[in-house]
Amino acid sequence: MNKHLINWVVVASSLCFSTAFAATGEQWQVTTKAEMAGMPMAMPETTMTLCLQKGAEKDPKQMMKQDGECKITDMKTAGNHTTWKMRCDRNGDVMNGTGEVTNKTGSYQGVTKLSGKSEGHDINMTANFNGKRIGTACDTSAAPVVAVQGMENMNDMMGMAKSQMASAMAEQCEVSNFKAVELISSRFFGDSAACPGKEKFACKAIAKDAVRNVEVYVKLSKHDDTSDVSIAKTCGINMAAATKSICAKVDDSNHEELADYCPNEAKSFAVQRSYSSTPRSTSVITDNPVGNAIDSAKKLKGMFGF
Repeated sequence: MNKHLINWVVVASSLCFSTAFAATGEQWQVTTKAEMAGMPMAMPETTMTLCLQKGAEKDPKQMMKQDGECKITDMKTAGNHTTWKMRCDRNGDVMNGTGEVTNKTGSYQGVTKLSGKSEGHDINMTANFNGKRIGTACDTSAAPVVAVQGMENMNDMMGMAKSQMASAMAEQCEVSNFKAVELISSRFFGDSAACPGKEKFACKAIAKDAVRNVEVYVKLSKHDDTSDVSIAKTCGINMAAATKSICAKVDDSNHEELADYCPNEAKSFAVQRSYSSTPRSTSVITDNPVGNAIDSAKKLKGMFGF
């Protein structure tokens, strides 16, 4: 799973934990359940015991995370129900969403929803939360004593996700899993290669097939013609020699594909195909014994009128 998805799950899980502390407060127990497509396993339900300033449960701006990542706007309250819009910016990845909370005496429950993109990945998250007042007085100016149930499971899940990411990346970067034509990619070449350190092994496979496989030769040629990174140069492939070898393999099945690289060889096949596709004269039937017999019968019919 993409590491950025993990980061956003952490944001979603922490949105409803207060970061505002005053002098006198009350202990609350806040439970959050975050869900997001693409996670390797379900997010664990997280419960936190924390000290909220009195009345903070009725003010989402105090409850929601206000540390530069997420900002609350357009807050509207009708009775005990409050809605708002939110915008979260994490390392340049922007997410927009909504939230709502319903307050009751000594408790509240609500939901936040965020959507956007992170490095091209669509992200849609939902975090359901509820809080209940424990009632114990606490000093919010001191470091809060926080007990989190499920956080160990969350850490385990994060570790599993990272392990799965590493395993998936290792599989995606294993050169032996790809055909030579598939190795001609920015995945293995260039400063931004997703699989750095694999050039040597990719080069070996590409160089081997570039002189004998038309598909590999053509893709390599097109890549180097349109990219700032020359794979042929990186791999030390002699393209003149490769072209000579490939042009010797021009035939009726590939002459059109190789026309730009082997114009002389391809031209001869194009001429042959043009000749073979030209309609032949009906006079050719005279070369056929059956045709001769038919022609003779027609002539006799004309002579004797039958």
